[in-house]
Amino acid sequence: MTPPRKGHARRIGRVAGLLVALLVLGAVPARPAQAQTDCFAVNRELRELEAALGALHAELGKAPPAAKAEIQRRIDETEAKRSAKADEAAACWYAIHVHAVRVSDSCPGERAAAIDTAQVARWIGKANEVFRAARIRLEFDPTPGKADWAELPSTEVNDLVADLPGDETWERGKAIGDEIAARYPRKALLLFRHGPDAAPTGGGFSSTTYDFVALPGYETTTLCGADQNAYLLAHELAHYFGLKHTFRQFKTKAAAAEALRRAGNNPKAFDGDALSDTPPEPYIEELQCAADSIVILNGVPFALLRDNVMSYYRGDTKTLTPQQASIMRAWVERRFADAMDRRGPYVPDERRKYQILSSESGRAIEVDPATKENGARLRLSDWSGGASQAWRIVPLVAQDAGAFEIVSVATGKCLTVDEGSMADGAKLVSWDWLGSDNQKWRFIQDESGEIRIEAKHSGKALAAPAASRASGEPIEQSVDQGGERQRWRLLPAD
Repeated sequence: MTPPRKGHARRIGRVAGLLVALLVLGAVPARPAQAQTDCFAVNRELRELEAALGALHAELGKAPPAAKAEIQRRIDETEAKRSAKADEAAACWYAIHVHAVRVSDSCPGERAAAIDTAQVARWIGKANEVFRAARIRLEFDPTPGKADWAELPSTEVNDLVADLPGDETWERGKAIGDEIAARYPRKALLLFRHGPDAAPTGGGFSSTTYDFVALPGYETTTLCGADQNAYLLAHELAHYFGLKHTFRQFKTKAAAAEALRRAGNNPKAFDGDALSDTPPEPYIEELQCAADSIVILNGVPFALLRDNVMSYYRGDTKTLTPQQASIMRAWVERRFADAMDRRGPYVPDERRKYQILSSESGRAIEVDPATKENGARLRLSDWSGGASQAWRIVPLVAQDAGAFEIVSVATGKCLTVDEGSMADGAKLVSWDWLGSDNQKWRFIQDESGEIRIEAKHSGKALAAPAASRASGEPIEQSVDQGGERQRWRLLPAD
């Protein structure tokens, strides 16, 4: 038998090598735990109702007089549903899983961030106090070894500081962070790193231009004599969800007063976020830990927003204004709505084993348990639960992000389209990993939750045999027609 077409060999560049090591990171749950009312589902239904209303109004404009009354009845009925769904959307909660990563240097363990799962859970608890005002809840499983916690050896990520575009090391670190985030599309990625200096950093950063939140170790983050800046995670996640600082920053009252004088004593000179419910604020470092709630500069009084999460002033509690809450909710929807939709790309859990079952027959894809040779045909067989029907689904990286290799637990070989064929009916075989495109697969989920498995090299779908559905028949690829024989379910095997 001719071996599969090699195509591109597996790329083990620096970034790819680091990310291949991320097998220890766990993976995305099929769906996050949902709040009592799931905002993503509610807003999806609201959009569908609004689209239906638009279509009905267009139909009404073209309809003959005799049909207009019935169409108007349907419009009224749909409008009532849309109104009720809008009320539901106004009260629903967003539930977002976080994925916490403790970073060290590329030599594992060196300069590791001083953080553990219990400390992450404590910070998340503080963030949830703040985000309650926006009806956003963060979810995190602190159990060691679970999918919400990971370790990453990467000096580039460990040295990250905010905004050094053009710096080669910074660009590599940011690219690695963004690529890890792409592997967890249903989660907010938190990277706890040491920082670039000999002493650990106490600061963090993020914004809407980052796909991750960079944070310090828990024990290194202090403020005004307290053990920690309890709301730092909430502050940086709020940046990630669209919020800006409430202030303009100065070291001393004198410096702030001089800046105000140059601005014609216009208080708007200190407006950090242009929101009407967060008044202009000067952040003055020498007042950070004092108890002042007001500062007077050049005769102009300014409130110090000690209770706002986007202010730098120390406060015992933090919250959000209504406008800040609205911005955060919009950005949660923008970042995660597609990932939370049951339709579209599907990300299996890379640490699990799966049986791949035909939705049509319930039979499982199986490799011949009697041989470990390259070229063994893959077949559809009655479910047994054995290792020959168990598969690991491993995410690829770099230019192959979003694709997976499907690896037999029994043989260690990969699900492969024979000889790299583009033809309909080409058979599936088991072969050593070569990194060729006929060994790379995408998973697409439909509205029912069933999966289509698509070959990268051909765009064709993995299919049960067309001629016969009997046990033992070979698996093939075929043009994607959305048929039953191209629909699969992933059944966890562990």
